[in-house]
Amino acid sequence: MRIIPTSLAALAAVAAIATAGCGSGDETAEKLQKQGQQLQERGAALQEKASTIARQVQDGKIDPEEASREIQEDAEAITEEATDVAGEAIDDLQDDGRIPDEAKEQLEAAKQQLEEATR
Repeated sequence: MRIIPTSLAALAAVAAIATAGCGSGDETAEKLQKQGQQLQERGAALQEKASTIARQVQDGKIDPEEASREIQEDAEAITEEATDVAGEAIDDLQDDGRIPDEAKEQLEAAKQQLEEATR
């Protein structure tokens, strides 16, 4: 589940660049911040769910394989969403004329890191 923090970190970096390049009141930056917050909340909920399921496994109430499969499916869904949001945001920001070239280079590097992390 290392990919979730990587995806969320990439999304946070993209939101920071959007805010810096476009201004804090920009629609794109606000949208990214909102999406990032929602994904962080989903990640936190998944951690809580994993803790609950771990207790259920210890108590013999749920099969370990079933528990693992359920957590993995949820983690993959969050990761996929975070990766998609970050990738789309990077593409949008790279096309934005208000973003300096240096920031665009940082965005490209973030996109490559994200792609490598999700392979």
